[in-house]
Amino acid sequence: MRKRKNSMYGVSSKYDFGQWNHIVYGPFETESQAQEWLQAEEYDFRERELMSKSAAIRLVGRKAVENAIPAKLEAIIW
Repeated sequence: MRKRKNSMYGVSSKYDFGQWNHIVYGPFETESQAQEWLQAEEYDFRERELMSKSAAIRLVGRKAVENAIPAKLEAIIW
C-alpha cells in the first residue's frame, strides 16, 4: 500500500428536492483505501468523488471538510 503525499477526501453527494447534500469522508491514508471507498455502493443514489482537500473545500466549504467523517470510521459504518 502506497501512502499518499497529499490529503485525499471523498465526497458523497445526493440531489434532493432541488438541492445538493454532501457528506465528506477522509482524509484517506492510502490510494487503495480511497479507491475502495469510491467503489463501494450506496443504496440511495449518491454520487461519489475523490478530490484534494482544496477541491473539497471549494465544493462543500471549509467547515464540512474540517468535520469530515474519518476514513477509518467510515469503513466501520458501511
